[in-house]
Amino acid sequence: MQTKDYLKDTFRIAIPSIIEHIANVIVGFVDTMMVATLGTVATAAVGINSTVTWFLMAFSTLFAVGTTVQVAQSIGADNHKRARRAAINGLSGGFILFTIIFILIFTLAPYIPKWLGAETEILQDAVSYLKIWTIAIIPMFLGRTASSILRGLGNTKVPMIVAFFINIFNIIGNFFLIYNTRVVTIPIIGIEFTVWGAGLGVTGAAISTSLSNALGGIVMLYLLFNGSQTIKLYLEDLFKFEKMLLKHIFKTGAPATGQDLITDMGQVLYQKMVASLGTIQVAAHHLATTAESLSYMPASGFSVAATTLIGQSLGAGKKEDAESFGKICFILSLFAGLFSGLMLYIFPRQLMSLFSKDIAVIEEGVGALRIIAFVQPLFNATIVLTGVLRGAGDTKVPLYAALGGMWFVRLISAYIFINVFKWGLRGAWLGMLLDLSVRFIIVFYRYIKKDWLNAEIIVDD
Repeated sequence: MQTKDYLKDTFRIAIPSIIEHIANVIVGFVDTMMVATLGTVATAAVGINSTVTWFLMAFSTLFAVGTTVQVAQSIGADNHKRARRAAINGLSGGFILFTIIFILIFTLAPYIPKWLGAETEILQDAVSYLKIWTIAIIPMFLGRTASSILRGLGNTKVPMIVAFFINIFNIIGNFFLIYNTRVVTIPIIGIEFTVWGAGLGVTGAAISTSLSNALGGIVMLYLLFNGSQTIKLYLEDLFKFEKMLLKHIFKTGAPATGQDLITDMGQVLYQKMVASLGTIQVAAHHLATTAESLSYMPASGFSVAATTLIGQSLGAGKKEDAESFGKICFILSLFAGLFSGLMLYIFPRQLMSLFSKDIAVIEEGVGALRIIAFVQPLFNATIVLTGVLRGAGDTKVPLYAALGGMWFVRLISAYIFINVFKWGLRGAWLGMLLDLSVRFIIVFYRYIKKDWLNAEIIVDD
């Protein structure tokens, strides 16, 4: 294959995935902007739960990553029967795990925000938001597994389309559920009309988000089973577990889940450090995190492309193709990170002003975004290189990188910067910068050694 062919295949997979990620981030932007109009307390109530929601999402990574790799490698080896069996085992195992998680978190929801350091003024809203969000866990996580199966098949268009329409549904839901009934004036022509609103505030945002997540998962599952896909799945095959396939799914998926859990457990302590700074800092941290999230969306898309294309290439025994796809995705991630870093450094105030009019919140967020801008090229590259290694089934090294970066760099350095040097939120984000730099060094070293090209690929069990 020529370079242009590698680029064509990369963008074929990556662009729909990038659009999907951007759509999700934009709806996060809109969610945050709508909630922020309710005030700093409401923003902090939603923000304190962000660590929990990301922590829970980590469990879906087990079957999302594990199933993607097995499906992609099987498709590359032209073993469609094994790809179908891998998909069924991923969905069946996921359903059991996600049901257990739902029961556990829904039961503990009244206590979790307090454990995270939520102040009394935000506690009620924080608990309400988490309980309602939790209701959608099973269909949402199963939908994520379904999306991962489609990506393993090389189909990133369907997840993109579903994400787009579901996000619109979420925005509309927010519009009617968050605010009270009010009079709206159309600019220029000056026509006024009354718009009904439930006036539920933070609770309304939670309901809209939960319904959207649940609907998105249900739609993804329907399209997986009833759409025109490379493999055909049947409901009657569900819960027909195969020991060896589950073993392979867990072998690649468990370290990926461990990576997310290690990061998210660290985030719990990190969030408590931020919470100790006060409500303004919690709100600024949440808003700055939302603003920063757009910066690595291209890398997320290239990471999906890397996992799919490298998995298929290695499954087909084409190591040269796998190496070329990895190199192209890596280079593209550096350029994307450089651009996003410049945007965060030059326009932080404009980004923060989209979400808040509170000057104190804006200024705290500006300082944080300018710090994290410097590490964007490395952060973006780390995301893509993790996708490269996952395509080969090598998910342990990103786990070690997360462990070292979060627990031995971010938490220790952030604690020192906050409590010894008294640098506040900027100190917390400086700790994040050091963490992301260390992760890049570890993952990049693994990548350039090229051991992942010789990974054992099993596609005939």
